[in-house]
Amino acid sequence: MSVFRTIRLSLLASLTIASSSAMAQQAPADGLPPIGVQIVARATAPLAAPMSGQLVAFPFRDGDRIEAGKVLARFNCAQQEAIHVRARAELTKREDLLATQTRLKALNAYSKAEFSQAQNDVAVAKAELAVAQTGVDNCQVTAPFDGRVAGVSVRNFQFVQAGAPLIDLIDDGEIELEMVVSSMLLSWLKPGTPVRIHVGETQRDYDARITRVSGKVDAASQTIKVYGVLVGDAPGVLPGMSGVARFASAAR
Repeated sequence: MSVFRTIRLSLLASLTIASSSAMAQQAPADGLPPIGVQIVARATAPLAAPMSGQLVAFPFRDGDRIEAGKVLARFNCAQQEAIHVRARAELTKREDLLATQTRLKALNAYSKAEFSQAQNDVAVAKAELAVAQTGVDNCQVTAPFDGRVAGVSVRNFQFVQAGAPLIDLIDDGEIELEMVVSSMLLSWLKPGTPVRIHVGETQRDYDARITRVSGKVDAASQTIKVYGVLVGDAPGVLPGMSGVARFASAAR
């Protein structure tokens, strides 16, 4: 093969690559193939047992709707409450002794060592009461936000260990769209870009828009994750559903 032919073929290959790259950056979005999209909840909370013990109240089931602050689970707390009562009584006792030492100090008829000891005893009693209060607080689990139960792992009256999964809570009022696109689309794909979503489970189309773009391109696949939200009401759309996204037009 001649040197001139080799150079010509190299130039043609370079021009082909450059042309393909330009087309990828400037191609109209309606010419793009459909992009897979996953529907996820913006807030999820797999809640676990904060203590070991027997459940005495576990009223919710999979699919139930829950308001923020509602008690999701309550444990038998007799021992923790007794410890709390004792800690409070001990604090009262120590505070009375400190009050006596304070009156003696006012009369200049006190022992500095005993007065200091009384102060330290009150501080220790307050700390022990705080620990006891934490134990009582752990006797129940409350919902951190409005949402829906997406799964339960235990049953009422069951004995569970600390850290054991109890209930999965999702905020289905705020769902988000996740999709992975070619990084070549970043020349026009920005937050605010409109997109049309077709959800397979509902067999319906929905208007959506891009809200944010990941801060990193995957070097191996030259793709990037982008996120969006549905525009307007979308009854029946649940986290976990999937579909395809089609962009209406490419910004130039």
